[in-house]
Amino acid sequence: METKEYKLTDVCDFQGGTQPPKEEWITEPRDGYVRMLQIRDFTQDKAEHVGYVKDTKKLNKCKEDDILIGRYGASVGKILTGLAGAYNVAIIRTIPNEELLSKRYLYYVLTGTDFQNFILNIGARAAQAGFNKTDLSLFKLHIPTSLKDQERIADVLEKAKALIDRREKSIDLLDEFLKMKFLELFGNPIQNDKGWKQKPINKITKVGTGGTPSRKREQEFYNGTIPWAKTTEVNGSLIYDTQEKITELAIKESNCKIYPENTILLAMYGQGKTRGNVGMLKIEAATNQACAALSPSESVNQIFLFYALKYSYVFLRSLARGGNQENLNLKIVGELPMILPDRQLQDTYERLVNEIEILRSYYTSSSNLLDELYSSLGKKALKGELEIIEKVFIEGKIKVQPKITGEVIAIDKINKELEEFHKSQPHTGAPDEIDNTIRQLEAELKIKREIPFWDEYVKYRIVKGKFKEPFTFNQLWEEITKFPFETVPEYDKVATLLFKWLAEENAFIRQQFNESTKQIELIINETAKA
Repeated sequence: METKEYKLTDVCDFQGGTQPPKEEWITEPRDGYVRMLQIRDFTQDKAEHVGYVKDTKKLNKCKEDDILIGRYGASVGKILTGLAGAYNVAIIRTIPNEELLSKRYLYYVLTGTDFQNFILNIGARAAQAGFNKTDLSLFKLHIPTSLKDQERIADVLEKAKALIDRREKSIDLLDEFLKMKFLELFGNPIQNDKGWKQKPINKITKVGTGGTPSRKREQEFYNGTIPWAKTTEVNGSLIYDTQEKITELAIKESNCKIYPENTILLAMYGQGKTRGNVGMLKIEAATNQACAALSPSESVNQIFLFYALKYSYVFLRSLARGGNQENLNLKIVGELPMILPDRQLQDTYERLVNEIEILRSYYTSSSNLLDELYSSLGKKALKGELEIIEKVFIEGKIKVQPKITGEVIAIDKINKELEEFHKSQPHTGAPDEIDNTIRQLEAELKIKREIPFWDEYVKYRIVKGKFKEPFTFNQLWEEITKFPFETVPEYDKVATLLFKWLAEENAFIRQQFNESTKQIELIINETAKA
């Protein structure tokens, strides 16, 4: 594949934004007005941010497929696309010479590590992180001379990125799954809507904290092997390691104390969303004074307690007290009433969490593999080192196009279903060994789906999902086959499940006969809860 090196400004022009006075903005669309785009419109997707200004020739505007770049501050180098309108001065629009440079190829150049590092380095040299058109002339890039090759490379990178996004969504789904199950078993831990016995936290577990060794003795205290957790590492998940390690001397000569595995840390101080967050140690570690440490106790299952506190995050933050900086303290944490369901039920939830963590580990591992693959593809493509191999399918068989080298892909026979799916996928355009990895991972995601089949999850999706009007069993079955399960259940199993739901006292679903269609329909009861 032939490539050529250019300065970025040789193949792409740039246009800055415009900034009408804020008093001229309105919050509702109106004839003669155009949407005014800010960086947060692309990153936060909140309706209250949307603004409109009078449409004039003075405004610089963009289309949905235009590629924009954040120019200043924390958003410098952020690549934005997908919205149309006028854009403000914190954004610059790219105007590629589309006879030489595909917009889609440009997108992957700009999101690539080479360009991002380049922009960040330029921004770091300025008093306020930012860049101008002259700065951009210093960046060089390799461009395939064929626009068709550029589009094929963009296809490969887009496919790899889509797989990464799907895997991240599957990890998020595990968290949704665990929260749904917690609320179903125990109800809201603050409202105690299931009427469980309650006790203050300091009556069911020991509440302590830690300390910060003196920074004046950096060499003596901070070059050790003992993990030391701070609030920045308390983010609602399990803690397997810490950024800083301290020495045994630091433990002896400060308020630090080593806590055992399964200690729950609760952030009492912290900026932004940190305060009120929880984490659980999966290692022995010390902590600083900004964290409350809830030690393991026989009175309560630590996994249950961790999730009960995690799902009480908003309430915990509301308890913060203070003047300039509102914080929690050990007294507030210790006096927090905690529900105490049957221990057997708590242990049941722990077993479910352990199963989900095994899945999470698998998903995280495959997500890391996808990240490495995407990075490798991007570096090769944007340095002109990615050979594109064009292959097409004729009558179900892979046939190599004339004048194109490369062996036919050897399909791993995981099972017949996977093999058939694998065969049906068109070649991505990457070299064989990379293409095979992409297609293999996509096939596994497609066939294995995301989570084990669970009837309560089906119920949740029905109540929270698309069925706002009466629907038939066949419509329900079709929807269930789209759910992200590892395997789709048998038709008869779903029918049996439906009959069980209908027979339940205070059933969330009921049936009726539609005289016009002569069909039995299903209806979600108005009082139904997911």
